[in-house]
Order: sequence, then structure tokens, then C-alpha cells
Amino acid sequence: MTLEEIYYIGQTIAVVAILASLGAIWFQQRQANQIARTQNLSLVSNYLETLRAFMENEDLAEIFRKVMFEDAPLSANETTRIMFYFNLLLSTHRDIWTAHVAGLAEQRWFDETAANTAWYLSKRTFLNEWRRLQANGQFADEFGDHINGLIARRNEATVDPASIASDAKALPTADEALLADKQETSA
Repeated sequence: MTLEEIYYIGQTIAVVAILASLGAIWFQQRQANQIARTQNLSLVSNYLETLRAFMENEDLAEIFRKVMFEDAPLSANETTRIMFYFNLLLSTHRDIWTAHVAGLAEQRWFDETAANTAWYLSKRTFLNEWRRLQANGQFADEFGDHINGLIARRNEATVDPASIASDAKALPTADEALLADKQETSA
């Protein structure tokens, strides 16, 4: 075996080692992306837990009903509570949006969160809070542009106010819902 043949064998081994290293890096990157996607499930889980806890609290559910279905005036305390909730919702939406932009959140999660936020922003109370936050310099970035896009698309859609009012009347009050739950439990 000549030195030239040994050299070629050495180069072949080096190429195989480089390809194996690239394959290992690709595999590690794929694993890291999978771990990040799995961790981002907790964002959605936290978001859903926030919604669930909110609706289980009778007082907060009643405030939410006033804002979303009755357009009723709120006391100062009610306003503070619903704005705190809305800001929590926006922070969670931003987390999911950031993960989505990075390719680490499922499109479905992102679409559902965006639709929910757009629905909230269809109400004057939440829209005014969004405008106040932006005037204070919060969300003055691409996420703010995303939310403003949701508002613009929502404004383009036409919604029949009469159907919203009839939907709201069809929903039980908090007391009616609790009574129905108690009756189902006792049956």
C-alpha cells in the first residue's frame, strides 16, 4: 500500500466522520425543536387554565358577561379585575405569538388564541384598554402590529348586533348556571 492510497483512505474516513457529525447535529437540533414545542404546550395549557379558573369564579364570570354580552357599566373594582384578566390574556397571547413566529407553536394554537383575542377586542372596554396600553408604549412592536391587524380584520367583518343580543339572552346568568349544575349533580 502506497502513501497515496493511505492518504485517500484517510480522506474517505474524514469525509465519513464529517457526515456523521452533521447527522448528529441535525438529530440534536431536531430533538431541541421537539423539546421546545413540548414546552410551548405549557403556554397553551396555562392559557386554558387561566380561562377555566376565570369562568369558575362567579364574580369574574359575571363581570365578563357584563362586558361581552350586556355592555353594562362596571364599577371601579370590576374594571380593575377585568383589565387585569385582559392583560394576562394579552401576555399569554404574546407568548404563543412569539413561539409561533419562531416556528415552535402549532398553527392551530395560534389561530385559536388570535380568534379569542379578536373577539375580546370587539368590545369597547377591551379595545379601549388595548389603545391605552399602546399609548403607554406597551406592545409597540410586531406583536402590536399583529393585534392591530386582528382589530382591522375584525372591523371588516360585519356582525349583526341583534344576533349578539339574542345570543346573550340565551345564555344563563351565573345563578341560573349554578342552579342547573346543582340540579344535574343531585339527579
